[in-house]
Amino acid sequence: MVHFKRSVILLSLVIRSSAGYAEEAPGERQAQRIPYPIPLVKLSVMEDAAAVRISRPESADYAVVSALDDLAVKSSRHKTERTTYRESPDKAYYLTDFEARQLLLAVKSFVETLEEFEKNLQNGRWGKCLYLDAFLPKFIRGFYLLLGASRNATEGYLKKTRTFEKEFDVSLNSPRSVARVASWRKNPQGILKLRIASKELIFQLKKWEKRELSNPGRNPEIALSLRSEEALDLFVRIYFFSQTPVFCSPPPKGRY
Repeated sequence: MVHFKRSVILLSLVIRSSAGYAEEAPGERQAQRIPYPIPLVKLSVMEDAAAVRISRPESADYAVVSALDDLAVKSSRHKTERTTYRESPDKAYYLTDFEARQLLLAVKSFVETLEEFEKNLQNGRWGKCLYLDAFLPKFIRGFYLLLGASRNATEGYLKKTRTFEKEFDVSLNSPRSVARVASWRKNPQGILKLRIASKELIFQLKKWEKRELSNPGRNPEIALSLRSEEALDLFVRIYFFSQTPVFCSPPPKGRY
């Protein structure tokens, strides 16, 4: 009930802040990509989606989270240091401290990106939305598979990513990006839904971050909140305006 009331309040705030929103005029020119700094960490899917590499553009260091053992690599001018974090197969669904740190990096960058994205939607900054579309879908795919690798549950997350993989290209010249942003510009109600979904996902990710990822006393069996995953699934459905529901599997171990 509390969750429902919060969503209603959120909807009213978004609608109020959109007063005076100007619909795209017929014949208006296609948006031109406007580059800007995107804070997303890089998530590279490896080994048939059984592992995900996490890295940042400003550093040569990286980490690899897999279904079992994880890896940290630190590079300097003179040497490369590798540290392996072993996991017991019967407890591979546990979220280890190392995995929590990697998820925290990804979540923080995701939240920062979503906050900027929601503002761009509100203010009709379509060139920035178009530019982001070359990066965000790939990150979301990697984020799903990072969740799967950290919980030793990649199969279910692969099914989720397959529902939208055909909807994007990793390219600054993608016709899919152009078509997607053009469809947003013609659909004010769709934009409202996408802004609401963005705000809900931001809220749930921050809550998960505070409750588990950055909490020294966290429960290692809790890898992801059910609310966070539901909010992510909803955002994906609305972002791609897909009529195909995102695959939903029964809640496995490690979710509250």
